[in-house]
Amino acid sequence: SRLVLHSHTDPLNILQVLLCLGITQSNVHPGASTDTSNNDIVLSVQQVAFSAALVASGEVTLVPSNRDVTMIFKHVVTNIGNAYNPQTGVFTAPVRGAYHFEWHIGDVEGPTAAALVKNSERVFSAYASLAPGLYGTSSESATLQLDAGDVVSVNQWSGHKIYDNVNHHVTFSGHLLFTM
Repeated sequence: SRLVLHSHTDPLNILQVLLCLGITQSNVHPGASTDTSNNDIVLSVQQVAFSAALVASGEVTLVPSNRDVTMIFKHVVTNIGNAYNPQTGVFTAPVRGAYHFEWHIGDVEGPTAAALVKNSERVFSAYASLAPGLYGTSSESATLQLDAGDVVSVNQWSGHKIYDNVNHHVTFSGHLLFTM
């Protein structure tokens, strides 16, 4: 997003507008510039949002492992700011701020579980225990304070499996709420 502040505006009013919009020095792009023709200040604000599903086509079962495994959500629907890496399944915070994440998991005929992980530490977990022959899902969400460079992923619990198909029941999404 771009915001143009005209040079004839009272500096106190400019500061109030910036604070109300949540614009701080940390989320203004280095490319902020002054229009030399009339001394207007042009600011660009960091935008971050992503949403991805486990598979793009077909179906997949993530088999149980003897350790937690980072899930790689390959079907990227949105990746504004390119902070989510579909090769590794890891989101890297580009700026310090509050971020909101959601993840959904599912499986057929067995318990399924996955945790939101921040810098190698479990934050919250989604878990479902199912009756034989039924498909079950579980969802969770979390708002996290992240520093630039912090990493977030969804990890399949050891000993649990996860199933997804073209209906995209297994997803991972997140977005920047505001910078700090």
